Amino acid sequence: MQKINFKAALAKGLADAMQEHPKSFMMGQDIAKFSILGISAGMHERFGTERIRNSPISESAMVGVAVGAAMKGYVGIVEMAYADISAVAFSSIVHSAAKLHYATNGQLSCPMLIRSPIGRWSRHGPMGTDITLSWYCNVPDLALAMPSTPHEAYWQTRAAFKRPVPTMILEERDLFGVEGEIGPDDGVERARELRAGRDLTIIGAGRAVKLALEAADLLDAEGHKGAVQVLSLGHIKPLDSATVLAAVRKTRRVLIVQDEPGFGGYGPMVQSALDELPPDALVRSPKLFARADTFLPHRLEEDVLPTTAQVVAEAKKLLQ
Repeated sequence: MQKINFKAALAKGLADAMQEHPKSFMMGQDIAKFSILGISAGMHERFGTERIRNSPISESAMVGVAVGAAMKGYVGIVEMAYADISAVAFSSIVHSAAKLHYATNGQLSCPMLIRSPIGRWSRHGPMGTDITLSWYCNVPDLALAMPSTPHEAYWQTRAAFKRPVPTMILEERDLFGVEGEIGPDDGVERARELRAGRDLTIIGAGRAVKLALEAADLLDAEGHKGAVQVLSLGHIKPLDSATVLAAVRKTRRVLIVQDEPGFGGYGPMVQSALDELPPDALVRSPKLFARADTFLPHRLEEDVLPTTAQVVAEAKKLLQ
């Protein structure tokens, strides 16, 4: 099976979904003849100006258009070049898009896709680098995805077109060049075991999974052969707690790694799910290793973000 990088998998997912759903269209700044992120490159020629639309710099307006279009059976794709900018569209996302299906008792649906890059980017410092997952974790009827592999990026994109509620996909820039295969659809709303292991489960999403896989390789080389299981959440809401609990029951040790500060995001959600385990199910208390509670500095990202070496060190503590 041919390998594809993460960024190309996102583009392929969008193109295949738009081909399958002729009543779909994309909006964003600089997405037509010039693609600022490169993900929509070539789609202007393929789908035409009616379906690939450059929009004014108004994220709230884009979400509003997508909500109105959904009421008429269309699927709008909103590309935001920076996830932070979704803050100006927060009311439209939460009060209009997410609540429409519920407020009308299912009489109206709101299939739409909001997708944004997150995380560090070319020494931008605190501007445009927020991981906004925790902003939206408490919004019912808003599907949240944070893919870790090209396979997840592709199928999570495709799934957004089939839901009666909006989907938000957060794409970590550090993964854009990561390569992998796109296999058959194996259920986008489930956590996936990317590496088997017997003694410790490392759980993450996005870049954290890349760190976990690198840490597992280093631990193998240092004498912990086959000790580490790596679980990619991929889909955050709904959270696949059943797969998480099954994995942790097997290894009885768990390390959760996330790029967001530890007060929000999927880490506390996983910790809450682990409360369902009996007191003797774990031989070590669950550990959440998260980013420092600060914005990203301009030139000291490595002093704030989790690193592979730090994940290795935390894993060794739990393996003792």
